[in-house]
Amino acid sequence: MLFDESLDNISASRFAGLNGFRTKPSKTVAKSLRIKQQKQQQAAQGPYELSMSFCIDEVNTVVDQYREEQQLEDAEMTPEHVAYSVYHGDLIICLKNLLIPLDQEWHLGVDSHYYNPETDEVMTVPVQFQMPKMHFNEFKFGSKLAVDRGHGLKTRWRGINDELNEILLADVPVGYNRVRSDAKLTCWTGFTDYNCLKEFNFVKKVMRKGGLEGIKKVNDIIAQHKDQQVA
Repeated sequence: MLFDESLDNISASRFAGLNGFRTKPSKTVAKSLRIKQQKQQQAAQGPYELSMSFCIDEVNTVVDQYREEQQLEDAEMTPEHVAYSVYHGDLIICLKNLLIPLDQEWHLGVDSHYYNPETDEVMTVPVQFQMPKMHFNEFKFGSKLAVDRGHGLKTRWRGINDELNEILLADVPVGYNRVRSDAKLTCWTGFTDYNCLKEFNFVKKVMRKGGLEGIKKVNDIIAQHKDQQVA
């Protein structure tokens, strides 16, 4: 989602001569603008706790179905309104629009729920991952970075799917079938810059007023504008 530059980022020199008398911005104007920009930078730096909760099974079903219907090859091409329907929270807005640095100390909690049809028993296996700083794609797909396994042992991070599956295979008894897995991903960070913070607040405002349909309408308008510029 795009967000146009506003007066917040216009330098003091741009105001020179607007009143017909001055050829330079006054020291008062320049100082007030510097103070405002400093406050904006501080607001962008945060840090903020950003998180998103989701059902892994629902994400796979909804995204795969949409990709198949729209003949999309890459899951990253999934539009915002579809992503926001299965990921709930502020973090998905930042990831989808690249509003924060993608190198973070990611924390992921996953509760996997199982059922044994023979004994009619249920069980939940909770797993927590607290990662050293790494890029989001490395967190998902694997990294050369070695992570602490305990007792002084460090080995390469292989990606969240492989890491989670290994734990579940070791902890879940034979005869239990997985029903669903609920997850929450969290990081503590600032925004890349003040424009990113503004875009984040804009998306939140659109969602509060128009919901997912509001997000879809905004992106449709942006896409039409791009097409017109190309034409």
